[in-house]
Amino acid sequence: MESSPAVAANAVTGITGRERVRAFDLAAGLAVFFMILVHVLWHWGERSTWTTPVGEAISFAAGPTAAPVFVFLMGASLGAGERVAFREMAARGLWLVFLGYVLNFLRGVIPASLGLASGVITADQVAPYTLWWLGTTVDLHHMVGFSLVAIAALRTRVEPGWAWIALAGAILLVAPTVRTFAAGTPLLDAPLTPFVGSAPNVYYAVIPWLMYPLAGAVFGRSISRASDRTAIFRRGAVIGGLLIAAGLGLIYLQRPGFDVYTYWRQPASFAVAIFGVILVWLALCDVVTRRPAIDRRLRVVYGWSDRVIAMYFSHWIIVGWGVGLVGFRALGLGQVLVAMAAAVVATNYLSRLVVRLEANPWFRRRRAPAGSAELGVLARTA
Repeated sequence: MESSPAVAANAVTGITGRERVRAFDLAAGLAVFFMILVHVLWHWGERSTWTTPVGEAISFAAGPTAAPVFVFLMGASLGAGERVAFREMAARGLWLVFLGYVLNFLRGVIPASLGLASGVITADQVAPYTLWWLGTTVDLHHMVGFSLVAIAALRTRVEPGWAWIALAGAILLVAPTVRTFAAGTPLLDAPLTPFVGSAPNVYYAVIPWLMYPLAGAVFGRSISRASDRTAIFRRGAVIGGLLIAAGLGLIYLQRPGFDVYTYWRQPASFAVAIFGVILVWLALCDVVTRRPAIDRRLRVVYGWSDRVIAMYFSHWIIVGWGVGLVGFRALGLGQVLVAMAAAVVATNYLSRLVVRLEANPWFRRRRAPAGSAELGVLARTA
């Protein structure tokens, strides 16, 4: 099953497409699934559960094949589609940024305030998280929104191609220096925080994460124009294997820390290896979707892809409020595995209700003209 015809709006970009690339849908659904597992592990599970074989496997799955794949496919949606008015994409991107700050309050500030006031949790238990930290956090929602604005602006001038790859490479090289920039005045540092912030509560900053949708746009454009998409996936897997080898070599030379803060800041060694993993992973997803016996059993995962933004939004609300029920990092391994399953089920149902909130009332989805080659990469939000 290479693709199936459908008119769908991409859950992140809002672009309406006439085709669905099944491998992209599968990868998107699995990306949000891995995010749910790791966030439950890190917020509900005891620290000792993180270093168990199961905990390590979940953390790895939620690294290269989660957020990087998520934003890579966002770029693929834009690259595969026809040029969309910048105003429309900017509105969509800023709406996602706004939702990111709404989410900060719903998942963090409000439950933490109630928990601290009632004595369910103490400030020492949740340190270093404070109400200010939780409210000003820069996370995936913010980065995706601003990146969408940036690549939409770029596409008004240059179509996805080698120039975009070169720009992604430049970002990769300058990111370590840029991420340490501080003007020393809140008037500059505050608005720059989502882009180059080095504060500990800036997780996904636009620099360097913008490199993934830039490269994804080029890949999506190649897929949309290919007569043999399987060949593109296979070539991507070969290139991915070479990038993984190069990344491992760089890791050996750079010796970066293997912690989540290093992951968020994406040193060159990590980024090169992760690009390789993305390409190999998408090729594997393509192989899976071509096996009907397996493909038809993955309907629920494709459903998650249909509302991937709503899934992401919902799972954080469940994780944040769940701390009041299970405690902050208080569950043993067996308990946290049960909690993961419960969180996935709860997210699946809650996301259906959140879909309407995720649909920007100011953004009017653009219907694709007949014969266009746009791809519903992450699919529709409603």
